[in-house]
Amino acid sequence: MNARDAIISAAQQLFGEQGYTAVTIKEVAAKAGYSPAMVMKTMGSKALLYAAATPAAPSYENWSGEPLGFHLARRLVERREAQHAEPWAMAAIRVHDAPDKEEARREVRTQYLARLREILGVHHQKAELVMSLLIGFGTGMRGLGLFSEVPPEELIQQYGALLQQVIDS
Repeated sequence: MNARDAIISAAQQLFGEQGYTAVTIKEVAAKAGYSPAMVMKTMGSKALLYAAATPAAPSYENWSGEPLGFHLARRLVERREAQHAEPWAMAAIRVHDAPDKEEARREVRTQYLARLREILGVHHQKAELVMSLLIGFGTGMRGLGLFSEVPPEELIQQYGALLQQVIDS
């Protein structure tokens, strides 16, 4: 495994376990077996490292046929429970920390919103509403630690119903 792959692999594990804010470049470097300087030279910044370690956009594969709002909520909760990186929680950070914010906005819209519109089969504004709910849900769970005491299935049912209501309206 080359240095870039080792660094990304270490970052995926750490970001999945601890989230973006809690992880330091020093920790990633130690886990990957490289110096912090090498991590920065290879990746450029913490935000770029996170972007490389996080799926470009959430995937919608393995849809079980349950209503889409519940499926979307389930995917976020399952990623939290498995301590996998959360693309929805990172969307705004990717834009905020990008050197070219307009390009980053276009990229997030293309990767997240266009695919969501396709899956939902809805007009642009409704897809934006659902995207905003997903970003808020992901950020609330991961960044703020909200819903940590709520059993996963109960959370899926509650937030899934909210998403489904927007999808069906």
